[in-house]
Amino acid sequence: MTIQNCLNCEKEVTDNFCGGCGQKADTHRISLKSFLFHDVLHGIFHVEKGMFFTAKQSLTRPGQAGLDYISGKRKRYYNVFYLILITAGLMFFLYHFYEELADNQQRALGTLAPEAADKVKTITIFTQKSKITIFLFVPFAAINSYILFRRRKLNLTEHSIIAGMVLLGILLLSTLGNIIFYLDLAFPFSDTVANSISLTIIALSLLHVGHGYYNAFAGDYSKWGIAYRLFLFFVLIFTQILISLFIKIGIATNWKFGVFALSLFG
Repeated sequence: MTIQNCLNCEKEVTDNFCGGCGQKADTHRISLKSFLFHDVLHGIFHVEKGMFFTAKQSLTRPGQAGLDYISGKRKRYYNVFYLILITAGLMFFLYHFYEELADNQQRALGTLAPEAADKVKTITIFTQKSKITIFLFVPFAAINSYILFRRRKLNLTEHSIIAGMVLLGILLLSTLGNIIFYLDLAFPFSDTVANSISLTIIALSLLHVGHGYYNAFAGDYSKWGIAYRLFLFFVLIFTQILISLFIKIGIATNWKFGVFALSLFG
């Protein structure tokens, strides 16, 4: 039967979807079969497909993906900031769960040092405040790119989309690093191996930032123009992050400071 008016907003329907609210013209009666196999499964797989596509784009072409989203190509993308929250939550869960497993393993082997409780407390305070550093990356990076990459004439919010895509890629790399460290529980890493993994993830993350902004703006400038802008971008972002880390460590230690071992985003 042809539907003449949308059952949701009552606007006349001339196609498969309502031009007013976007609802499908064919609104079948809800049955158990249609609910399970159409509404539920379709919704789940549609969300997952968008998540995986956005995650892949944030790793392989974050700058261009951000520009595509800004230009209106948004159908295939999942909201990048929702995905940042999900990925950050997963990353911190994996980190804290690893710390708990490692702590229990040391207790079982009787190798837990007396000062371990203070160390765990310091780690907990520090990683809780690392969440602030994560979300500061987007405004810092957006402001810096807005200042340095003016030729495309994007506004500050649009620069935030590109920064969000870049940040998502960094969080995915850091999450991968956390997963790799779970192998340490079964096959203990030497300090050299552990440090090599950490440094590799940090190096990949830094390269990812450079790749993201090169991917977005290289077509607008000469090789020299994009090179010195990227250099200035890193100088600004490192300065901003170091200042925020100084404030964060000061608050965590009641401004007494001391010796710290830092890892990227917890």
